[in-house]
Amino acid sequence: MWFVFADDSEEREPRRHGLGHLVGVGAVLFPETSLLDYTEGIRSLRMELGVPPEVELKWSPPGGSLLKTGDGNAIRTPLRKRMLTLACDLRARSLTVVWDRGSLEWSVPDTRRAVLKYLYDKVSLCLEGLDDHGVVIADEPGGGLGDHKAWLAETLPLTDEGTDYTKPARIVLPITTAPSHHIPHLQLADLVASATTAAIAGNRYALELKPELVALAHRNFYGRIGGAGLTLWPPELRNLFHWVCGDDVYIRSGTGAQLPTPGLPYEDSDGLPESS
Repeated sequence: MWFVFADDSEEREPRRHGLGHLVGVGAVLFPETSLLDYTEGIRSLRMELGVPPEVELKWSPPGGSLLKTGDGNAIRTPLRKRMLTLACDLRARSLTVVWDRGSLEWSVPDTRRAVLKYLYDKVSLCLEGLDDHGVVIADEPGGGLGDHKAWLAETLPLTDEGTDYTKPARIVLPITTAPSHHIPHLQLADLVASATTAAIAGNRYALELKPELVALAHRNFYGRIGGAGLTLWPPELRNLFHWVCGDDVYIRSGTGAQLPTPGLPYEDSDGLPESS
């Protein structure tokens, strides 16, 4: 059995040229046997770096958090790198879907529904490849009880009916939510969703985590991340799999295309400002 922890993110003003408002959702899959080891590893990491248990390890810490202070700034990147490395060492893997509303401008609610369906597909396919089953736990929405109920209502059809591509066979229970404050695995899901979306956007702090994000990302049968551990929409953005993940080929339905692909955005450069 695998436990899947999910969270969402967005980047409203990407630094990477040619992108609009990005909406992302990410998940980290842990084998059941590694859950306690990750909890213990994070506890030890907190003690080593002087991060009290009450400080939530969020990508965007709230005002007043230790991670917003000078001392927190000094340890923030090493802390994040080691969170990702710890999960990787414990055989966890990540899946992230990022949608560019600048290329295909659906409403934000419609986009969130779409990326959630894509993530459900990717989790199901990953579990199928592992020949195992999973339970999905998502961070509670921040908008209160109404948003919480609305989010759960959106997930129920997935559990009952699946999608056009996957049936509800591998995810064994309805998607549930929990507060992330005391669940380190959900805090990792926040980091993965936020940092991956931010890396696509060109955020320099997220790009500092690229080696660890790439190591944790799920890969397809051919060893590539694009379309497996990271999905971008619309598909014309696939050259970013080369610049962000290091993929040299994009494979879909068994057919490969060289990356960067001529005639598509980011054929000749990563689109980042020269000062990057």
